[in-house]
Amino acid sequence: MLTSEQINHFQQKGWVGPLNIFSPAKIAAVKNCLETYSRLIVEADGQEIISFYNNIYHLETPRDLHLFHEPIANLFTDLALIEFLRQIAGNDILLWYTNVFCKLPGQGEIKWHQAKEYYTSSDIDYEKKTLLYDPDEPAINLTVWVALDDADLDNGCMQFANGSHQKIFPMLPSSIPAEEGVFAGISAHKTVWQREQKYSLSYDFNERDWPLETVPVKAGQALIFTEKVMHRSFPNQSNRRRLAIIGRYVRPSTQVYPYRWQGNFIDENGHNIERHYCFLVSGEDKYGQNIIRPGHDLSKEEYQFENCLNQVRFAQVQIPEDKQQLEIYALEKQAIEGDCQEEEPNPILHPRKYIQWKVWDQYRGMSRHEAMKKYTQLVATFPVKNQTKITSDEENIAKSSNNTVGEIEAWLISYLSEGLDLDTEEIDVESSFQSYGLSSAEGVGMIGDLSDWLGTKLNPALIYEYSNISALAAKLAQKNRINSEEGQ
Repeated sequence: MLTSEQINHFQQKGWVGPLNIFSPAKIAAVKNCLETYSRLIVEADGQEIISFYNNIYHLETPRDLHLFHEPIANLFTDLALIEFLRQIAGNDILLWYTNVFCKLPGQGEIKWHQAKEYYTSSDIDYEKKTLLYDPDEPAINLTVWVALDDADLDNGCMQFANGSHQKIFPMLPSSIPAEEGVFAGISAHKTVWQREQKYSLSYDFNERDWPLETVPVKAGQALIFTEKVMHRSFPNQSNRRRLAIIGRYVRPSTQVYPYRWQGNFIDENGHNIERHYCFLVSGEDKYGQNIIRPGHDLSKEEYQFENCLNQVRFAQVQIPEDKQQLEIYALEKQAIEGDCQEEEPNPILHPRKYIQWKVWDQYRGMSRHEAMKKYTQLVATFPVKNQTKITSDEENIAKSSNNTVGEIEAWLISYLSEGLDLDTEEIDVESSFQSYGLSSAEGVGMIGDLSDWLGTKLNPALIYEYSNISALAAKLAQKNRINSEEGQ
């Protein structure tokens, strides 16, 4: 239970904590879940990030993992936690959202922000209110921020502008470049929206006008705050990870994703939320304007498929390097998306994608039910995967075929021309990749396709080390030449 002093603290400052709410076992279960079902990715700038997958949305995102993973749902429906929330919000409460915030060493800050109706990671779309409140009662939008690692000033703990929840600060649409936006310091967000958004919103907020309070939190502890209080988190300047997870709560009188009732299931961040649902964690729903369930509605067959999908995605099984590798890819696509609707890829620029496309198209007409069944049966035959040695970038370049500078330049020109819808004459080999608006995610994709064409594995950071077509082609061709001469 919150004390009267803690309730007053929340009312005056907009937040309260750190709080000891959860058992060590419950925290350990969530931490194990996230570490089991995640993978390390290196972005084009060399920054490491942790990637998660939502089995309900079929999307690589850290959002709403509670919809599938029971330990996370159990954390945010914990009875002791709900009792705390009742003291602030009243008896009727919905859990509508969760998110994982994993800051690895080197990842940046999340800048000052607040939220009420709109929850966007980039620019604002006033046509898409995430939450639509009942005008006849005070708006409640609570966040529970749970530390799974110690969070301090060095690795990116939270800071609040005390009392700022009493004011709604004007949002300034398209007021700053996207790379300077609220969430731009987190590379994982860049891969979602950087290419599509040139600008980002900001807030008419001056931190010098408010008393600021930095709040370190020990692993297992929690903060409760209203999303209306201005808050931020510091960059991770340590050599330690900072893993945290949040849950967000509203009253049942609040409509969540109200535009879904008009058949629009793409939210303001580009996620398809058609299968989203809320948990009624306390009280009753007298309104019937949200999808509310006690858990996912996957059939036994779908649930088995999703578990096998996670085994493959998170490298828990060894997939033979033969036609079964292509078969498992194609069956996954058929099970999730149905018949292939993608355009035929260019076999020269996208050799792997072309082969995958051909195999997927061979399953045309197979039902999703049958594809799931075949996928599950196939994965069941794979042995547990052992860790394999990752060779260095220098070693991998040396293994590639002997392509000349001109051949590599021609491939890169054609690739950018196709991807950016430009004539090849418009591609300057001396201009930086960044000048063409190539996002971090697209840079990783280009290096991946180049790896396939060369027949070797390249480090995504090459696009930053050799920042234009000329420099990158010269580097790769030089290594090929040296390797060829040494082999003579």
